[in-house]
This record gives sequence, C-alpha cells and structure tokens, in this order.
Amino acid sequence: GWDVTREMLTFVPGIVRGQAFALQCFTNPGDRVIVMTPVYHPFFLVTQRMKREVVYSPLDLKDGQYQIDFERFRKDIQGCKVLILCNPHNPGGRVWTVDELRRIADICTESHTFVISDEIHADLTLPPYKHHPFATVSGAAAQNSLTFMAPSKTFNMPGLGSSYAIILNEDIRHRFQEFMEAGEFSEGHMLAYIGAAAAYMHGEEWLEQLLDYIKGNIDFTENYLREHIPGIGMIRPQASYLIYLDCRGLGLTQEELVRLFVDQAHLALNDGTMFGEPGKGFMRLNIGCPRSVLEQALKQLETAVADK
Repeated sequence: GWDVTREMLTFVPGIVRGQAFALQCFTNPGDRVIVMTPVYHPFFLVTQRMKREVVYSPLDLKDGQYQIDFERFRKDIQGCKVLILCNPHNPGGRVWTVDELRRIADICTESHTFVISDEIHADLTLPPYKHHPFATVSGAAAQNSLTFMAPSKTFNMPGLGSSYAIILNEDIRHRFQEFMEAGEFSEGHMLAYIGAAAAYMHGEEWLEQLLDYIKGNIDFTENYLREHIPGIGMIRPQASYLIYLDCRGLGLTQEELVRLFVDQAHLALNDGTMFGEPGKGFMRLNIGCPRSVLEQALKQLETAVADK
C-alpha cells in the first residue's frame, strides 16, 4: 500500500493529457525529454508535438524480459530535463524492482532530471510480482517526481476521463496545481469522481477474479504459441493484459509482418514499431478478452503463418 493523503492528489482529465500538462509546466520548448524504448508511443509523440527534443534510450531484451542498461542510461540522460517512466512497462509488461527504481532515482537526481512516472497499469500487476510506486522507493524519488495513476485500465473505464497525479514534493505540487487551475483543467465531471470511487471501493473482488483470468489467458497464449506457432515467441508480462509477441523468428520485414497479421490473419494488433525503433519484429496483442475470442485469434494467426 501507499499512504497517500487527499492533499497530494491533483485531478487530471486523462494521463496522456496529464503528461502534456506536466511537460508544459516543468519544461520549455527545446528541452530534452528521455524515454526508454520500446515504450507507449504517446510518451514521445506528445513530447515531439510540444516541440521538446526526445532522447531515446533503448532497453535490452535479455532472458525473455526487458532490462535497463544503466551505464547507457546514465550517458543518455545527460542534459535531459525530464524522464517519462513507464512503471509497469508497456508494451513489455515488466514490473521494475525496488533496486532498479532506486538506481533510476539516483541517476535522475545526479543529472537534475525530473521524473514523470506513468503507473496506469499498477493495479494489474500479476502475482507473485509486486508493484512499487516510483515515489516510494527513496527520498530522492519522492522529492523529484510526479506519479500518474487512474482506474481506467484496471476497471475498463477510460471513457470517464478520471485520472490523477500524486506529488509528494509540496513546491512541485503547488506549481502543478496552479498550472492546472489556471487553465481550468483541475476539475472533472461528476461521473469521473463517482465512477472512480465506486471502482476503488467496491471492485476488489472483481479485480482479483480478473487477474486470475488474465493469468489464464497468458498461460493459454504461451502454450498455444509453443505448440502451434513456434516461429512466434512472447515476452511474458508481469503486469497487465498486453503481450508483446516476438515475431522475428518468422524472418519477415516489418511491412510483411503487418500484412501477415492484417491481410491474412485478419487481426488488428499494434505494430511493434509504433513503440519505437526496437519494436521491429514485434506485435502487441491485447488478451483482455474472453478466452474463446483469444483462441479464435490464435487459430487465425496459426493458419496465416502456415500459409505464408
């Protein structure tokens, strides 16, 4: 748990918008903003549209999971005003450890880099893994960060636009709140508040059942690929309902890979390159669906791969 008081919270009408507001508040056009790729694409798209310079620091894929090369990250972050962190990671589904988050915090403190931590998938962390909010891992992290959270992914309610920022540093919090209030962005509609409260207060049993079902879908996908489509592997997610499919074993170009999924398998997955250059050879699959739908999709993919 995280002992958060009401005073630490600021309403935002969606996390992507919140990131845009935070960049406006804490950076200027031309400032450098670093992201760890592959990563959720609005991190760099919003940054680019706001005329900030994006610095791409690639993650390493080792032993079936994404890892941070801290020596490279330390070099890449020099001169960067902000790090946008994905915790847990999307699309890789990685749950960062306390040690990893502390090392990130220490490096960001040394380089005078402010951390915006997107933790929208936190509640979907799968046992036995444990989510650690970035701001809780050290004093340095607490005083040099802004954390975004929301019930939208957890309870499938993004349409309500109910998100919030948690800021422990009072000076930073007041600065962000003043910015939000100046543009009248700090208040949501009534359903945003009521829906979030209802989900958090009464959704625990449903969430526990959901996590069990997601784990079952992950197991099903992993077994199906191994038995029927050995040319495609997967990064087993430690959080969320998104699976990053490793299709490099098919030997296709990215254009050919997309055509295989869309034109032959008739599946609308996310092209891995939308998450950055390291996404070549990958596709992102959403398994947050009935198992019958997932099974049908995998059968269509199996047929398409066999016929290629």
